[in-house]
Amino acid sequence: MAESGMDPKVLQYIMGHSSISVTMDVYNLVSDKRCHDEMDKMEQARAV
Repeated sequence: MAESGMDPKVLQYIMGHSSISVTMDVYNLVSDKRCHDEMDKMEQARAV
């Protein structure tokens, strides 16, 4: 869900979780690709 760009708070509401931490634990997995993409963003921001 995180990779699709869905707002975590909206997802929390839809799934009926009482806490955002439950939603993040269930739907916010970190893959190697996602980690590399975020590192690329950091590099681009630092270059500006």
